[in-house]
Parts: sequence; structure tokens; C-alpha cells
Amino acid sequence: MGELNVKYKIGVDFTYVIEDSITGIRKYGEEIINELIKQNKDNEIILFVDERVKEVYKNNFPECKIISMKFWFKNIKYIRRVNIYKISKIPKEYVMRKQKCDIIIYPYANILAPIINKEKNIVTIHDLNSLDELEDKNSRLYAKMKKENLNIMEKTRNIVTISEYSKRRLLDINPNYDGKITVIPNSIAKLKQNDIDISKILNIDAPYIFSINSFFKHKNQITLVKAFNEIKEKIPHKLVLVGRPELTSSKSMYKEILEYIEKNNLNDRVIILSNITDEYRNALFYNADVFVTNSIMEGFGRTPVEAALCKIPVISTRETSLPEVTMNEVYYYENALDYQELANKLIEVINNKPSEEKLEAIANKFENEYNVEKIAKRFIELINEILEGERNAKN
Repeated sequence: MGELNVKYKIGVDFTYVIEDSITGIRKYGEEIINELIKQNKDNEIILFVDERVKEVYKNNFPECKIISMKFWFKNIKYIRRVNIYKISKIPKEYVMRKQKCDIIIYPYANILAPIINKEKNIVTIHDLNSLDELEDKNSRLYAKMKKENLNIMEKTRNIVTISEYSKRRLLDINPNYDGKITVIPNSIAKLKQNDIDISKILNIDAPYIFSINSFFKHKNQITLVKAFNEIKEKIPHKLVLVGRPELTSSKSMYKEILEYIEKNNLNDRVIILSNITDEYRNALFYNADVFVTNSIMEGFGRTPVEAALCKIPVISTRETSLPEVTMNEVYYYENALDYQELANKLIEVINNKPSEEKLEAIANKFENEYNVEKIAKRFIELINEILEGERNAKN
């Protein structure tokens, strides 16, 4: 399906990765690279990386040419950090131009990405969550952030976004965009099962309701805690929440959730975890009785799909991209902030579990839709389309 048969120089911008930690946007870019390597015949793949992770990418992708860049001006303390990044973008652009790539892929773009050559790049804009989170749509900050996104769109005629919802949001802020926006969802691999005994690690012998998300306000975990409090006397379950506390952010709800747990004597029923291993995370998914996502804002929404791939019943809001990404195949509640409605939905699902056959059918459907190879090949097809169009234009 659309192999790259002609020799090209294909660049991939990984300067946004500055430490060796696994994140969603890092995995997204690396899956594209893996498929480029599989499809590669004579093409040269060039990875532009930060000096701090040069050895990581050399080891992980020995087939690729690695161009590393230093973090410029890092010792000049009186310049604000954001200005350091903006200044350091200039030499990055110079280094990238010098390689004379036929196309450069930007798996993650923000205002600081060193985007060059408007016609010969592919820029992924995952979502507009940082803009949509702002409550005051008339504020100067909103106008500034909107302008930054418009500037990114102005630098490319080839945008990839991860859902139809995110595509609509981009066109909302720039209805006159004259380039092409292609929807290619995130790939989601089925989680690996393991023999970890969750009951011993959590020191519980009861079933549990599971949710994994950060504790930012828009993730809305407080609604799940309140819903659980409503039904705690009716079910034997515990509630397990996994996520980053985000304590340095004014948008964190972590302290409010802890206060609610304390006030309602839920300490022995609610377990909160963070910084867990992938193996531990996978075991939590596979052993859950029900998975819940309360988010009111998602550009994509990976975790409910991951849970469904583990054949776990899933309850979700109908906000933003979530019905699209879950393909209207899971359980939903309508008002994301209504904890009583969620409490009723939890009782309904716990007391009327779907059959194994239904859960397996949903898992198979998601596995087919979000297969890593299938998603990456769609990206390859877009690269081919752009490169072949460029070649035909020259001829």
C-alpha cells in the first residue's frame, strides 16, 4: 500500500523531545518513523533531534541519519525561557534547510516548531485544547494563542489532525485555510497482558472502577468521585484513579478531590496513583470491572479505546471527539458534569454487564480501526501524494 519507491530525503522533526520519557506525542512520531523504515527502499530518513536525546535516537533508529542540535543560550538566565526557545529556533531552521530534505514531517507542532518550506512539509496539529481551556474567549491571552495557531497553519499547506472534531476546530478558527487537512487518528496497540496480581499490590479483594487521566479541571475527575460517593453503599467496588496531580498548575483539581475524599470518608474506598510503570498500568486496565472517562475536552481520547481493547465495559461522556473516537460503541452519559446521571449509569453497567461476545466484537472493531501499521500506512500515502505531486509538477 503506497510504498516509497523513489529516493527521497525525508526529514522528521523531533526537536520537541528533550528527555527520554515516553509520551503520547513522542510515541506518535516514532510510529511514523518505524513505518517509514519498513516502507523504505532507497530513501534517506533524517531525524532532527535535541542534543540531550541524541544517543537515544541513535540507538533506537540506527537506520536513520541523526542530526542533533544544541539547546542554544541555555545559560543566559536573564532571558525568559520562552524567548530562549524562540531565539534557538533560528539556528534550528538553518540546520534543517542545510539538509535539503524533499519533505519534512512535524509530528508535533507549536509556535516554537522550526517549520520551513510551506509546500514540502506535513504538520500535525493534534488539537486546540490549550486554546479551548481558556474560559474568557475575549481575553488577550485567548487572542494571542489563537494567533499562534493561525501562524502555524500559515506555514503549511499540509496539516494532519487526529480526529474530525479537531479538524472542525481548526476550520472554526481559520475558515479560509487554503491548504489540505487530513484526518489520521492516533494508532492504538492492544496493551500487553501480564501476571501482575493487582489485588495484592492495591491490597484490595474487591472489584474496582478505573479511570486514568491527569487531574486537570477539564478532565473532570471530580464528577466521577462524586458519582462514586452516591453509590458507594450499593456496590462492593473501590475506585482507582491514575494520573498526574499537576500541582504546579492553577488548573489542577487534585487538592479539591483529596478534600472531597476526606470530607466524605472515602479514604478506604478511593485509591489514587501516579508515576506507575507501563506493566502496572496494563494490569490495572485488564483487571478493572468498569472503565470511566469523564473528560469534557479531548482532541482524540486514547484511554477509553485502550480499555475497550482489554474487553472492559467503558462509560464515556459525549464531549468533543469522544463519541467519534469510540465509534458510538461504548456506554455514554449526556451531561458530563452531572454526577447523579453518571452514578445511575455506573449502577446500570455494573448490574447489567455486556456479554463477552459483545466486548470482543467492540475490541476487534477498535483493533482494526486503530491498527498501528494501518494508521502509519495512511501517513505514508499522504507523503507519497505530496512527493509525487512535487515530482509531477517539475516534469
